[in-house]
Amino acid sequence: MPTRHTSIAMIAASLLIASIAAPPGHAIEPEDSPFYQDVPVVLTASRLAQSTYDAPAPVTIIDRELIEASGFVELHDLMRLVPGFQVADWASGSPTIANHGMGDAYARRIKVLVDGRTVNNSFWGNVFWQDLPIRIDDVERVEVVRGPNGAAYGANAYQGVINIITRSPRTETGKTLIMRAGHREFHDLGIRINGGDADLDWRLSASRRHADQYLSFDGESAESIERNVANLQVLLQPSLRDEVRIQAGATVGFDDTGEPQSLTEPFGKRRIKENYLQIGWLRNFGPESELSLQFYHQDRAERKHWTIPLGSVDLPVMQDLDLQRDDVEVQFTSRLDEAWHILVGAGVRRDATRSILYFSSTEPEVGTQWQLFSSLTWQPTPDWTLNLGGNLEDHYYSGRLFSPRFAARYALAARSSLRFSTGVAYRAPQAWEARSFTSVSLEGQILAITYWAKDEPEPERVRFFELGYNGFIESLNAEVDARIFHENVDRYIDDVACSFPPTERNVVCTYPPPPNFIGLLGRTAVNFINSANLKVDGAEFRIDWRRPGWGRAALTQSWVNIRRDARRADPDLLSSAPASMTGLLLIKEFPGQWRASLGYYFSTAMRWLNDGDEVPSRGRADLKLAKLFGPNGSDGEVSVTAQSLEGAYPDFHEGNFRREPSLFATLRLTW
Repeated sequence: MPTRHTSIAMIAASLLIASIAAPPGHAIEPEDSPFYQDVPVVLTASRLAQSTYDAPAPVTIIDRELIEASGFVELHDLMRLVPGFQVADWASGSPTIANHGMGDAYARRIKVLVDGRTVNNSFWGNVFWQDLPIRIDDVERVEVVRGPNGAAYGANAYQGVINIITRSPRTETGKTLIMRAGHREFHDLGIRINGGDADLDWRLSASRRHADQYLSFDGESAESIERNVANLQVLLQPSLRDEVRIQAGATVGFDDTGEPQSLTEPFGKRRIKENYLQIGWLRNFGPESELSLQFYHQDRAERKHWTIPLGSVDLPVMQDLDLQRDDVEVQFTSRLDEAWHILVGAGVRRDATRSILYFSSTEPEVGTQWQLFSSLTWQPTPDWTLNLGGNLEDHYYSGRLFSPRFAARYALAARSSLRFSTGVAYRAPQAWEARSFTSVSLEGQILAITYWAKDEPEPERVRFFELGYNGFIESLNAEVDARIFHENVDRYIDDVACSFPPTERNVVCTYPPPPNFIGLLGRTAVNFINSANLKVDGAEFRIDWRRPGWGRAALTQSWVNIRRDARRADPDLLSSAPASMTGLLLIKEFPGQWRASLGYYFSTAMRWLNDGDEVPSRGRADLKLAKLFGPNGSDGEVSVTAQSLEGAYPDFHEGNFRREPSLFATLRLTW
């Protein structure tokens, strides 16, 4: 008998087949459409502003209506609305995100941008989602490229790109107050203030939030977070052609996390501070021709200290981490004529990483990289568009890399197209994988080694091709985005443990320990190597349907199969993606400006790698009921949100962590 999630998938597939089979000649023009008054435009696929029907890569847009209806209060949860994206949290680190497999505690294969600023850190390569100096209420929309996009963004745009676009000060006026409160000590207080005149617009936002959000099955390890966030945006227009944007933000807070009686991660406070400054200048030369220059600086500091009793001596451990990044980028785009459009750009970045624990040194690990990128679009006929893009970069760990992409698009109708694309993307090793030497020392003697990046691995490589369809179907009044894809993954970077003699372990290190190693606390070290080649096949679709006066429904579905190539692979890799994932967000409008939304997210069994483990098939349902004030809720709302109506469910590691249900109320007032 079909299960509930199978039935949903079958219905969605039927709708998809019907939509693709619908006569393309009946597509309606944007100005007549009750769904989109304007053709949806994306910025992330090729760095050019273009419609989703022209984009050379699959892009999902999470707009403001979906953000509010979802009831999510954390940025990473928004990825549940994207086909194929896996989301999990755990109590000893940042939430993690992967796209069709290979995900672990330190998700580092998806590039994440905030207003064009890369926020993946240089040490783990992941994103500290809960520490970003913005709140979900500051976000206007999110654009997600659902496949490799190295041609546009270089190394580490390996499984995709997430571009978080914040609200422009030009689109808001007045003041907004947001208050949330719920069980398990959840409270969130935020305020936005907007101002300006004809040439200057600004917005200041600040928030404070606290939550006891994570428990293990035994109830002993937990995670409480507290974050204080401030963000300033200034938009200056000194002339009709020029625009200057200044953004600055800071996050200060702590995590109460760890396990009682643990020597390696005891329960205690990890203090966090994160800051950024971003300055951008845009000169407009005419329609589809502009020059932009951007600089940003960002830094982060973590502090957590404890001691390990060692006989009569207390051995101090300092889990400190300092990260700094400076980046400058210039980009020029021009419409050469009706058929040709070109973009060229260059960027230079400097990363500095310092950690006594992870590098066994007080000196920072410093790296400088540069990149040159370009995208050329040619439209030889009204129906055909060809795109050739590439990114040449010199990465401080991987050396010279070139990521090309070729895409062809055929217009079936004004708002309906087929897309084929193929290319190559890379993931360079992070400082953790290339330079770490994590040790415990006392009086010049090394008592234990945890991570030792003995041999710097080569960058991971993915060669891909995909065939996609994107269109607005008048008969369904819906936007449909579907694709099939194949990826060849080479040189997957994995960790491997070995032990130094004398040892009873079967795997003995092929390299000698340091001269001052005595191994009193352990004789095992973890190195990083290129281990496996994989083949990934999949299909996915998204149907976004609206009906004025009724509401909206966004359905996503993905299927993924990971196979071993000729080279031997860890069996866990083959089950690191759910075979099937389904997501559905329903938004129903009622008289009197009442609105209800129901989200359902299902995933078949899979396995998170490294610090994660097996997670069984599971579904999660969220419900939000809201009363809106003013036109389209512009004056505020009162709402109640219940997350995980089914109760607690295993997350990231079936035996260790579970996600608790949540119930909270929200008050938003704008004046």
